[in-house]
Amino acid sequence: MSRTALLVFAHPDDETFSCGGSIARYAEQKDTRLVLYCATRGEAGKTAGVCAPEQLGDTRAEELKRAGEILGLDRIILRNHGDGRLKDLPEEMLAEEIGTVIESTNPDVIVTFPPHGISGHPDHQAIQKAALRAVLESGRRKSLSLYYVAIPESVARDVQRPVHATADELITTVIDVSPYLQRIAEALRQHRTQRASIERVFPGVFDGKLTGLRRKEYFQLVVKKGEFYHSTDRSDDWFRL
Repeated sequence: MSRTALLVFAHPDDETFSCGGSIARYAEQKDTRLVLYCATRGEAGKTAGVCAPEQLGDTRAEELKRAGEILGLDRIILRNHGDGRLKDLPEEMLAEEIGTVIESTNPDVIVTFPPHGISGHPDHQAIQKAALRAVLESGRRKSLSLYYVAIPESVARDVQRPVHATADELITTVIDVSPYLQRIAEALRQHRTQRASIERVFPGVFDGKLTGLRRKEYFQLVVKKGEFYHSTDRSDDWFRL
């Protein structure tokens, strides 16, 4: 019996930053299909001298394609809604588009940012609002589970940069990604234009170092079968709760 996870993010590289190890893990499971919806081409970011500014959107699209191949994504749906401008879009429009993707891909699980966006980026916050609305309004909501990627407060205390954390008691799912560190690092290195921001989060990864990578990825189950989730049950699998 096949199953599908739909990842809903704002920019190329969000997928690897947020849950690259989990993607790699599920890609090894032949009954699992992995689809990424990415709302922008990331054209407002820095280039790191890799390309001209006007070529950044196309370059980041290619970087995303290569990273997706390494992690094992089955499909990438890349939109062009304007890097840095998602908050200016009507929420219902973005939610409707995500809803259409839900209907066409028939996912069991959806993964997106939490309301604070972890980094606080307005695009991350906008994609969360739209994804939550799409799930709650979907005709398939009774068969959907919605997860937020998360950094627990206990982990955030050791992070050497400002991040928005999630209370430890709200973490429902912890996935061991230590077997996939090499693949995470290789996927991160495909996003060459974003080297500066990647090195801030994962120091040394472009020099082949793995010490800055997370060994675990954390998630909060928010909606299950159309209802907000309040159970204290815990798991190490998106599909188990």
